Amino acid sequence: MTTVTGRDLVDELAKVVAPTSSGFSVRDVPSAPGYKVGRGADGAVALLTPPDAAPEPPTRLRTLQLEPRALVRFDAEDGSSVEAEHGVVQLWLQSDELLEPFLGVAATIVRLLGPDPAPGEVSAGLRRLVRIFDPAQPPRSSVLGLWAELLVIDLARDTAAMVDAWHAHVDARFDFSADGSRLEVKATSKDVRVHQVNLRQLLPVVGAETMLASVMTTETRAGTSLAALVDRIEQRLVGDTPRQVVLHEVVADTLGTDWVRHVGRRFDEKQGRESLAFLDPATVPQVGDVPPEVLEVLLTVDCTDVPQVRPTTGLAALVASRPA
Repeated sequence: MTTVTGRDLVDELAKVVAPTSSGFSVRDVPSAPGYKVGRGADGAVALLTPPDAAPEPPTRLRTLQLEPRALVRFDAEDGSSVEAEHGVVQLWLQSDELLEPFLGVAATIVRLLGPDPAPGEVSAGLRRLVRIFDPAQPPRSSVLGLWAELLVIDLARDTAAMVDAWHAHVDARFDFSADGSRLEVKATSKDVRVHQVNLRQLLPVVGAETMLASVMTTETRAGTSLAALVDRIEQRLVGDTPRQVVLHEVVADTLGTDWVRHVGRRFDEKQGRESLAFLDPATVPQVGDVPPEVLEVLLTVDCTDVPQVRPTTGLAALVASRPA
């Protein structure tokens, strides 16, 4: 299998005319034998995969339907009507802007599964696709905050290590967590380096060094979009499909159900790069003597006069030491 891309799927889908009655009209994906892309009679976009030998039950959500193994009737490219078993995922588009993101992520899942998926792998892969396009959780961060996190990953000299550490659930207080290292990214669109910080992010972590990465930027139509940063990071992970999938999953989990509508927002990348500063949490102004009954303290802190440091170890060093 050559490397299938979202553009491959978009190009093949553009040649499909939806059937007038029932079933699907599909085209083979030349770069991915065993996979087809097409449309259903109701206009749904469909991805057909090899059938799962150990399928999970079908799933139907708001805009997505997943069947890891089903008998599918479809019109082939030569006009013949065919019945065959496939895995099927269907997306009912709420707007055209969903199409390319869906097919881009679908191509990543196709690369993950490969030409001969093992039993259970189609179910697991399609479920990850569903999770990305129908996330159940509300947003956990702002668009600006996610953009800054993606910028930090893009600037790192070890992309894989940063993706592994990104919201890795090792320590939920921080955006990036790895053995012995924590990194929290703060972003602001203000003219001064003002950030909202949880007091727990400023306190020492036993057995780990902590660092804050501070980014200043401005939203602008001439800037770099979240989607562009995702694409660049994905290119650095070529051949590493599992981490490419994680990249898409974290973006969707972070922005929630409307993530596709936000990935086109753009921010000033040059300003973000040039303003990037690393701060020792111990030097950030904070409050003390907090009663134990107070479980959460959120601070808005002007970090303008906080001394900047140049990290030499840990996750922050992967960003600070990347060659120009």
